[in-house]
Amino acid sequence: MVNKQLKYSGNTVAFVAIIFGILVLINFLSTRRFIRADLTEDKRYTISHATKNLISTLDDIVTITAYFSTNPAEVAQIRRDVRDVLDEYNAFSKKLQIDFVNPADFDDGQKQELRFKGIPEVQINVVKKDKAEIANVYMGISIGYSGKEEILPIVRSTANLEYELTSTILKVTTKEAKTVGFLTGHGEFDINDQNHQQFRQLLDKNAQGQYNLTPVSLQDGKAVDATVATLVIAGVTQPLTEREKYEIDQFIMRGGRAVFLVDPIQMQPGTLQGAPLSTGLNDLLEHYGAKLGNNLLLDRRFHDSARFQQGFMTVIQPYPYFVKIVKPNFSAENTITNQLEAVTLPWTSSLEIITKEGVTTTALAKTSEFGQSLQGYYNLMPNSPIPDAELQSYTVAAALEGKFKSFYADKEIPPAATASDTAESDTPVSTPDPEARQTKTESEQTQIVVVGTAQFLTQLRPDGINFFLNTVDWLTLGDALIGIRSHTITDRPLREVSEIEKNFIKYLCTIGIPLLVVIFGLVRYSLKRRAKRLVETYGSV
Repeated sequence: MVNKQLKYSGNTVAFVAIIFGILVLINFLSTRRFIRADLTEDKRYTISHATKNLISTLDDIVTITAYFSTNPAEVAQIRRDVRDVLDEYNAFSKKLQIDFVNPADFDDGQKQELRFKGIPEVQINVVKKDKAEIANVYMGISIGYSGKEEILPIVRSTANLEYELTSTILKVTTKEAKTVGFLTGHGEFDINDQNHQQFRQLLDKNAQGQYNLTPVSLQDGKAVDATVATLVIAGVTQPLTEREKYEIDQFIMRGGRAVFLVDPIQMQPGTLQGAPLSTGLNDLLEHYGAKLGNNLLLDRRFHDSARFQQGFMTVIQPYPYFVKIVKPNFSAENTITNQLEAVTLPWTSSLEIITKEGVTTTALAKTSEFGQSLQGYYNLMPNSPIPDAELQSYTVAAALEGKFKSFYADKEIPPAATASDTAESDTPVSTPDPEARQTKTESEQTQIVVVGTAQFLTQLRPDGINFFLNTVDWLTLGDALIGIRSHTITDRPLREVSEIEKNFIKYLCTIGIPLLVVIFGLVRYSLKRRAKRLVETYGSV
């Protein structure tokens, strides 16, 4: 009997040891080869391919030091979330050195050094035992590479942490920042204008030092500076001269990237009355493969709301001229739009895609099939009647890639208008260009993006800002950051339903469900009565 008990106990111990060994082996292997299931549609809790590509190709060690307090519990939770993100980074690169430091152990000198570095001690409100207290904590991250160091001073959540980390790693490892130029001199959207300082701040914040932003003037026949990688032509309100168009054309022929945000109308000051706007860019863009529609679009199905002043009150109401692009009306192939949920384009025109040899054109965004085109003089008051017109889907943004033919290939170089010419007369007088120049007739491989409005830049909506930044990223950096930024886009509009569907759901909830409950009760009551009769009948036999 004793031997049997010993044998049984030995088998139990051996079984437990085997199970424990299997668990240790699984845990050991999981630290090197792990599998995670991210069930979100856009994989927002998994680091993107852009991040994996960047950190897997690092040529030297990047040190990431997280300075986080371990108390109170609120900060400890953020610390754990940050560690989870950094653990995933570490799993995809052998060139990352990640450390967590608790500055509570620092002396005054070390804390002062941390402040000089740019990581402050911040105060947060903490509730303990029904009493509010103030705690001094650290929640900063330092990223270093080859003597360069960048700081994320306060990390309050991991919602946008991947983009901030990856863009900072890209910043410290990039030898030289690219230059993005904004055309000026024709009433364009000017990033240095006081009215657009908020946009400039958003652009600087999201660019994370990847770009140098600079104005570009083409007056007096100046060429686009060779340092400019991407040229933004946004919101032109005065026609460009032929020489200025020539300089833009030659910039593209040299392999420069360009984004054209072209407004179709010009609003009369203080009113919602618009007239067609001539920018002089139509023939140039048509030659490249994107013809502007010279019209104004509205969408009867998908549109946003706008604020209007009525007397002393501000009202918000649906506005069909603020066209809202939603999935699946974005291009799923191009990285500018394949992760966008929605973008509002106020007062936009259509684009017609024209096939050009050697150029691939992608329709980035389209209206719904309830899009409508208007032409002429526009009364854009919210309650004004909308003229009848054919309903169809219209392209509003397009990306062009390939080798472009110059618009000026068989033409003489347009002469430049000098400043002295324009000072003496309202009409510029052209003078021969003193420079001996050779027109480049075919471009290197490059990209152009055309959008039928620039007004979304002035709205400062997150969806419009992300669309613009995705465009600049794609043109300037390729796909390096687009997929990461798009993880933060959360606008998921409800699917529009017809009146028949609405009424069906309404009556199903108000009448159908109670009726089903009544029917279920009657059936159950009938079955119970039947069972009772059977019991009485056969029970008495």
